[in-house]
Amino acid sequence: MDAPEPEFIDPKNIHPGPIRHESLSDEMLEEVRSIFEIIGPYIEMTLEQFEITLMRDTSPEDEVVTEPALRQRGSTTTSCTETRISSPRSNEKKLLAALIAISTGVEDVEKLGVSAEVGRKLLACYDALEEELE
Repeated sequence: MDAPEPEFIDPKNIHPGPIRHESLSDEMLEEVRSIFEIIGPYIEMTLEQFEITLMRDTSPEDEVVTEPALRQRGSTTTSCTETRISSPRSNEKKLLAALIAISTGVEDVEKLGVSAEVGRKLLACYDALEEELE
């Protein structure tokens, strides 16, 4: 089955959705803080803004996996990229964006926004991590 063609959405028409949850559970907030410690330096928002984006989600628990494996995944990914990919610190945002793209199913190294060599290493790293978590 072929995937439908992506539909262009004018960025001017994008706006935040309503806040659907008054709060997040203490367990989820702990996980959100753990995630933010890893990606916070790269996403140009505060922890509070990050939490609010989850409060807007219909199902925040689907966005934040409340399992210890999440912390392991973050630390393993960080370790993997630090160990296997020598890249100047200025490229960290590109690496994070590529890892996020890979986590959403992108496997084409040309679409990752990094060199093909780095893209292949990230894909291999991510595949190894998937096997480790199974």
